[in-house]
Amino acid sequence: MLAYPLVMAAGLITLMGLLDAGAALTWAPFATVAIVGPIVILLERIIPFRRGWIANASDYLEDSLFMVAVQVTVPFAMAWAVAFGLSTALSHHTNHFSIWPTHWPLFAQLALKVIAGDFFRYWLHRFAHTWSPLWRLHEVHHHPNKLYSTNVFRFHPIEKALQFCCDTLPFVIIGITPDVLAFYFVFYAISGLFQHSNADLRLGPLNYVFSGPEVHRWHHSRTISESNNNYAHSFVVWDLVFGTYFHPKSRVVETLGLLDPAYPRGFWQQLYAPFRRVARDIT
Repeated sequence: MLAYPLVMAAGLITLMGLLDAGAALTWAPFATVAIVGPIVILLERIIPFRRGWIANASDYLEDSLFMVAVQVTVPFAMAWAVAFGLSTALSHHTNHFSIWPTHWPLFAQLALKVIAGDFFRYWLHRFAHTWSPLWRLHEVHHHPNKLYSTNVFRFHPIEKALQFCCDTLPFVIIGITPDVLAFYFVFYAISGLFQHSNADLRLGPLNYVFSGPEVHRWHHSRTISESNNNYAHSFVVWDLVFGTYFHPKSRVVETLGLLDPAYPRGFWQQLYAPFRRVARDIT
């Protein structure tokens, strides 16, 4: 039960250490995830929830392509540039938009950012399961028929851009500072790795706090009535508030993936897949 909070704390402390040592905000969050993230991958190797979900070399290779091309090169590197550029531009003007509570302690700001950002991401995610144009993008993420940590990298770049517009850009506009965004990135990344992890972790009461693997596995179920739940990313608060929290205690999730048996496989094919003019079921 303590693995999730301990590894998360390790990530935040590592980032603090790097920044105190003079590391730049532009690369310190990425370095932190590269240092701490493998702990989650190691856990799912040591104590796998389901052996059939253990990733092989080709899985990791494809995940790496998504990580480099989608998560870093395409929207995250650009997103950080936009975030810092916009923050600088706004600082030269009046403070009408500067309503973010910068006087709060750092971790209080981080908690507010996670909860508020999750609210917008929750609704984008929920619409992605109910509105066909968004679902065509989101299918890329739901394609795998097994769930393990680095599945979290698998998103279409257009969807990642939409996520940035929901959970980062509005906060930059209202005056959030780059250091809070750096800590948010680390929290978000470690949370995502845990959320998709194949490690047999039992969070117990913390399942009503964090959107961990026991809860999120149901969201990847091939059964629509199960997968159309648990949209929250970090904390489950919005699933609880809006009635989409789903965590049956008497059974475990069965088959994962899409209903569409003809969905393309491979990195480049899946980048093109949302633009195929083929009717597909929404799961």
